[in-house]
Amino acid sequence: MPKKSRILFIALTAMLVALQVILGNLLQVPFLDKQYNFGFQPILIAGWLLGAPAAMLVGGLGDFIGAHLFPQGAYFPGFTLTNVLVGLVCGLILHKRRLTLWRVIVAVVVSMLINWLLNSLWLSILYSANGRGYFGWVALRGPSYLVEAPANIILGFLLLKGLDKAKISLK
Repeated sequence: MPKKSRILFIALTAMLVALQVILGNLLQVPFLDKQYNFGFQPILIAGWLLGAPAAMLVGGLGDFIGAHLFPQGAYFPGFTLTNVLVGLVCGLILHKRRLTLWRVIVAVVVSMLINWLLNSLWLSILYSANGRGYFGWVALRGPSYLVEAPANIILGFLLLKGLDKAKISLK
């Protein structure tokens, strides 16, 4: 990769990390049992534009930095792992492939399943004293993901389509 492309790659990754921190922590909408935020979108963009390693960095660093800048309790690395895996999925499904609605649907649905199942596990570990086990968290959080997934599909596809039409690339 030429030096100019490496610099652009690093700059775009850093910008998407910053966007993930901001959109994942400052722009939140209360919804059913959880907060809906837009922190998934920078991870999706990084996966499509930069690939899995960069998307994993955007997800992981965005969560880590956001958890320390805007703490909502003690830091728990499980949530960071979830974001890293979401970045991996987005990169593997979208990077260097023709952008289609079906690819975005698959990337979002798999990402939401990872979020739903793993974050329910982390919550059951963190809050085991409240009497709600893993399946209690899964059942409680399920309905919100049924609404969140279509919203992420529509928003994500529109964002990626706009970037694709703008011919954003590292070439």
